[in-house]
Amino acid sequence: MSTAEAIFLGAIQGISEFLPISSTAHVILFSKLFGISMPDPAFFIFLNIGTLLALIFYYFRDVWKLFLGGIDFIFFKKSDNCELFLTLFLSSLPVFIIFGIAEIIFDFKLESPIVLALSMIIFAIILYFCDQKPTEKNKVNRYDSILTGIAQVISLIPGVSRLGACLSMMRYRGYSRTEAFRYSMILSIPPVVGACFLKFLKIALGKIIISNWCSVFIGCFSAFIFGLIILHFVNLFLKKFTLLPLVIYRIFFGILILFQYFFL
Repeated sequence: MSTAEAIFLGAIQGISEFLPISSTAHVILFSKLFGISMPDPAFFIFLNIGTLLALIFYYFRDVWKLFLGGIDFIFFKKSDNCELFLTLFLSSLPVFIIFGIAEIIFDFKLESPIVLALSMIIFAIILYFCDQKPTEKNKVNRYDSILTGIAQVISLIPGVSRLGACLSMMRYRGYSRTEAFRYSMILSIPPVVGACFLKFLKIALGKIIISNWCSVFIGCFSAFIFGLIILHFVNLFLKKFTLLPLVIYRIFFGILILFQYFFL
């Protein structure tokens, strides 16, 4: 993989990761459309690390509160930070359990173009109807956090999008678009960290080989930079607009995958 290709795929990851449009589907399809050889599994790991670092950097205050909440929880100290930690912990449990079983025991893989396309289209429609709910809540409660965590499990199916699943549930439960996006972003940190840890174990055990360290780091840095940029613009967008443009894009992209699969 060339430097330009690594930068390009890193940009695709950075942009699509923070939109409810499935970063996995985009990286895979654009690799095929532009004749880029499918990256090594390690490349995908470091793309996720790049966007994870962008997320932590952009929401550093919330991440710091989460860290302090974890400390308060360990020492049985009640605080707003501890409540945030418990809420996110409950949200993360479902995906940790299901992902752990799928990854460790079954080596879960489901990357069929048909699955990607149908997931993009079906969950675009779900996202649209959930986004019609009026805003009624501001602070995320434990019950809604568990529901959002369960919704996040569905994103293990490529094409669904972790963000799309969480946004759909939180909009359905009556949270504003900006609050739903912020909470969904923070909620994505624990499972991404866990997933990267499991992948690093496979690298350490020699099950995943890194053939080109240079491309891996370039892709990671590209994902980080573009991730920061898109996070800023998405927050501005959600303050003024609905999710309809993203719904239309998901449907269009799903149809494009089907066309590429059947006719190209």
